[in-house]
Formats: sequence, C-alpha cells, structure tokens
Amino acid sequence: MNKKLYRSRTKRTLSGVCGGLEDYFDIDVTIIRLVWVLISIMSGIFPGVVAYVIAVFIIPEEPVGYHNSDMNRSNADYKINNEDENK
Repeated sequence: MNKKLYRSRTKRTLSGVCGGLEDYFDIDVTIIRLVWVLISIMSGIFPGVVAYVIAVFIIPEEPVGYHNSDMNRSNADYKINNEDENK
C-alpha cells in the first residue's frame, strides 16, 4: 500500500496537520496533538509554532474523496481495486 501524507479535511482544528499525521501513522489524533503541544512547550513554544506553520505550507491538503485505508472504501471500490491488482 502506498501511503501519502496529507493535511486532513475532516480531522482539523487549525489546518489539519495533526489529523493528517493521524491518518499516516494510525495514531489517535489527540495523542499527536498532546505530543506536539508538549514538545512545543519544552522547546520554548517558538520552534513548535514555526514547525507547524512550515508543515501547513509543505504538506498538501487531502484530495477530495481521498481515503487513506481500505476500510474507508466501499466493498465495490475494494473489489475493483483488487481486480486491477490481480491483472
């Protein structure tokens, strides 16, 4: 499976960076947000904020209709994709 990192359209508080990381790493978005806040506080706030702003500009937004896992797809889409892979 070819995973891609995108900013989430659905799991966003500010711009979807943490939601995208949650989709990519399969970790709860709350844990990612807590870790980001803790690292930001421990580094003096500024580096964490700068890293977030850079991530907003570097990580592309999730395409409309994009689903990162096979569980989000309907059975028909899953069957079509599997048939294509078997050819």
